[in-house]
Amino acid sequence: MIATTAVALVSAALTATPAVATTPDLGQKVAVPAYIPPSDTTSWASLTSAHAQLDFIVVNVANGPDSAVNATWKTIIDTAHAAGTKVLGYIDSGYFGASVPARTTVLGDTDATSWLVQAQQDADRWYQFYGSSIDGIFVDDGLNTCGPTTGSNAYVDLYEQLDDYIHGNHPGSLTVVNPGITVPECYEDTADIIVSFEGSYADYVNPSPERATAQWQLDGDPNKFWHIVYDVPEAQIAAVTAASKSNNAGYLYLTPDVLANPYDTAPTGSYWTSELAATAATSTTVPSTPARPSATDVYSTGLDLSWTSSSSSNIVGYEVYRDGLHIGSVGNYYPASSEFTDVGLTPATSYSYTIAARHLNGKLSAQSTARSVTTDVVWGNAPGAPGSLAGSDLTANGIRLGWTASSVTNDPVAYYDVYANGVRRATVGASVTSVHLGFLDPGTAYSFTVRARSTSNAQSAAATTVSVTTPNPAPIENASVVFGATTTTFQAQYNLTFNFQNVFIDADGNAATGYPVGGIGADFLIQNGGFFQHATGAATWDWSPVTLGSGPLVSNVGGLVTWEVPSSTFGAATSLSVVFNGSGSSPDETLAPIVATR
Repeated sequence: MIATTAVALVSAALTATPAVATTPDLGQKVAVPAYIPPSDTTSWASLTSAHAQLDFIVVNVANGPDSAVNATWKTIIDTAHAAGTKVLGYIDSGYFGASVPARTTVLGDTDATSWLVQAQQDADRWYQFYGSSIDGIFVDDGLNTCGPTTGSNAYVDLYEQLDDYIHGNHPGSLTVVNPGITVPECYEDTADIIVSFEGSYADYVNPSPERATAQWQLDGDPNKFWHIVYDVPEAQIAAVTAASKSNNAGYLYLTPDVLANPYDTAPTGSYWTSELAATAATSTTVPSTPARPSATDVYSTGLDLSWTSSSSSNIVGYEVYRDGLHIGSVGNYYPASSEFTDVGLTPATSYSYTIAARHLNGKLSAQSTARSVTTDVVWGNAPGAPGSLAGSDLTANGIRLGWTASSVTNDPVAYYDVYANGVRRATVGASVTSVHLGFLDPGTAYSFTVRARSTSNAQSAAATTVSVTTPNPAPIENASVVFGATTTTFQAQYNLTFNFQNVFIDADGNAATGYPVGGIGADFLIQNGGFFQHATGAATWDWSPVTLGSGPLVSNVGGLVTWEVPSSTFGAATSLSVVFNGSGSSPDETLAPIVATR
């Protein structure tokens, strides 16, 4: 992840089964991980124009929504949305801290709850910054096992909880989770769409046995699955698209771009035209209108819908609408009834539901006759207020809050909602009694409280308020560079949470070459734990990874970050001009150049 506008997806690869003699006439949609610099107007022209086959793009400002509205990105997002293309905001799940080594949140935590809270806050901030032009959320770094041990669904439960939070707080949102590889069927309800393949053309056309498409995908709703294939020659677009249709992938993206970042450009010209055309179906059949749905189970905050499945093999799925708003898709489960569960509803409220059948070719039927349903009342007694709320570990951007569990009435506690200045900032399960809340503003007064919420949505009184004012330190300070005979050491104190802790290094003393930043032309870049060399002489964000024997990151303790790089890396240079920078999650900060000599 070397650019604030370009973050690679998970690189795990699931290979595809080659196309069979008769390719299904599957009507696919193109979906694009658009991690493209705003300066690449040619690529963006492909994605901000109306295309019937282009369904959605994923945008990424700074490994998420950044710290405030970015005017340049807002123009791109608004333009794409206005053209009829859905825009999904990128967030990182960090594998919920389960990877080895464990990924850390911007606040430095590795536990699953902290990752869940950060993901919830990132999702909310996309909608806060860009409003109705955001159509959904893309969750990167998805796991591909149900849980840490056989029989456990702990990982799936986390993704489902995040998915419910997004749908409940942002009705009509489209959600995508990216394991980048085949997953077991336990993942079916973790998001609306699953990236079940991400990899190269070579992997896709020459599958190994262990990378075969899962049978449940072949049998399921094609609109549940997205395949992303890079390094695809233009001459092979038709063949790869046919293979993806045989693999029952309803969403597809092909690009000629290659590693290290195959998503920093978009196809243009004849390649783009061919890709859009190849995903379309030839059939124009419109399915018949499905039966009126029934409400088989109604409770205070949700309900289950059911309807008679079509016996036609050409009906692959159904679209579900609540009060005219599209809220989800589900496969055709013939001969069993097709079912859909709606959550995050308000008690004692009337809702109207319709469904539309989806043909293999992607055409939709007319919507069914509506079914009106009124949710159950709040039947339980409210839980007791959470006790002993206290704050600790206060920084410029975060605070740790802890409380004691609420007393239980006849209606068990389901969630705790955490509020800052009256706005809900996170929701955690009943077993969780502490959170590390981030994305606070420096030098700002906050009042925090917590409320318990029961299964029937009865809400407790608020916990005793915790009031604080966040400190307002210099974003980056005490920066230093020691250009030694064998090792060059870089160190700085980062006092704010940045997604990217950057060190730009000019080794040739020429500001006209390399990447322009802070008055220098950077030939090398340290970013978090990676080391990169500028790949071209042009003033563009174009970096190639450099492998070091160790490092460059030596330590990061309390924001004091130390990096080491062999001095031989900089050739015959006798002086370095160095710019320390932080970006993402907090406002960009760039220090004046430091000159170090040896």
